[in-house]
Amino acid sequence: MLLGALGTPATGAESEAAELARLRATVAQMEKMMQRMQGQIAELQRKSSAPAAKPLPPQTAKPAQPKPVPDTHQLSDAKSTMRHRDTVTGDNLSAPRPGNAPIDPSYKGFMQIPDTSTWIKLGGYAKVDSIVDSTRMGNPNKFTTSGIPVEGEANFGKSQEYGLHAKQSRFNAELRTPSPFGSVRYFYENDFFGESASPDMTYNLRHFYGQVANVTVGHTWTTFFDPDSIPDTLDFAGPGVQSILRQPQVRYTFSPIADHMHVALAVEQPKSDIGALPAGATTRTSMPDFTGHWRLEGEAGHVQVSGLARSLAWEGAAGMGDSAFAWGANISGVLHTTKRDSVVAGLTVGDGIGRYMQDLPAGSGAVVDTAGRLNTLSGWGGHVGYRHFWSERWRSEFSVGCIDMETAGEQGPKAYDRTLYSEVNLIWAPSKRFYVGLGYLYGSKTTRDGSEGDAHRVQLSMQFKLFE
Repeated sequence: MLLGALGTPATGAESEAAELARLRATVAQMEKMMQRMQGQIAELQRKSSAPAAKPLPPQTAKPAQPKPVPDTHQLSDAKSTMRHRDTVTGDNLSAPRPGNAPIDPSYKGFMQIPDTSTWIKLGGYAKVDSIVDSTRMGNPNKFTTSGIPVEGEANFGKSQEYGLHAKQSRFNAELRTPSPFGSVRYFYENDFFGESASPDMTYNLRHFYGQVANVTVGHTWTTFFDPDSIPDTLDFAGPGVQSILRQPQVRYTFSPIADHMHVALAVEQPKSDIGALPAGATTRTSMPDFTGHWRLEGEAGHVQVSGLARSLAWEGAAGMGDSAFAWGANISGVLHTTKRDSVVAGLTVGDGIGRYMQDLPAGSGAVVDTAGRLNTLSGWGGHVGYRHFWSERWRSEFSVGCIDMETAGEQGPKAYDRTLYSEVNLIWAPSKRFYVGLGYLYGSKTTRDGSEGDAHRVQLSMQFKLFE
């Protein structure tokens, strides 16, 4: 018991020493914590005494850049007072105009090429034609009355045929830019009628020309032709009497009465369309074709009078050959009968006019007789079309055309004598970029020996314009 009593105080002393050590450690930790807190307070006091940073200025939105607007005084040298007549083909949009006058003075659709003064507009359309013919035609893709078979020809009496093609689809581009010599316009267009009677989509250049002020150089409509008088047909060809002819030329236009009266003169690529050539003989061109027109236009429409002068010639062996003067004349125009309805018409006459009537077959300008003399062939024809709008989205056009040609014995009994063309259609255009049309066409042909033939066609067309 004595030993136990002696050991108890030692154990209590050890416990008190341990407790004292723990207290000292706790105090040391608290001192360190106080030092850290004091440091943080000092840092906060230092920051609060520093000058306040200037607030950032409010971000202001940059003003929107104004959309470039074409300068009409730089991109054209004249204005057109003629009311635009929109058609399925849009062929009148591609024609050179006096002073590069735009059909649409607002230049809708034009875009400025960055960092240049040049403006560009892209256009064109995709079109498909579904066609049923009562007989086999010479060209299944367009209604050319010269291709109607008559009694005694291979396709006469053949049964109906069906065709589907998109050859009329086209693409175009128009560029305009100012220059020291006046406004400059470049125009390009192609379709796919390179092989007209084939179903293949063969590239075909329609237009590629430049115009500076009133001088036009390049490949475009013959100056003899009036593209504003084309009827609004679904058929690609239209009345065969029209001078649907595009060829290289140099044209100059001047305006005796600004914006209303215009005169155009041109030299154009010559071609001698001569038939019944002797064996081994060839055609010869000794001069360009000279063409011109006088035109008066206004809000109600226009009238145009055109003229043509050219030389036809042939040459063969032993110095044989001959030449002849050929000419043509045309009067055409448009009359707007109401705000929407309109009439187009044209009358053409000539001697040796040949290829300046689109329906005539090759060699219709003149023939070589048995004595070697070159005899020109005379002819005449006309067309008229009336368009009526049933409503804002529905319209119809009735058009008719005819040709009557002189023939010669050297051409053979089936030589082209006279033809008739007609179309009536109904077109639904729910928007400016899309339409559906249904058309009925009738044509007839008579040849030199009195043989006759006719044809009927029903055509359903759909078209999407690339741009409005």
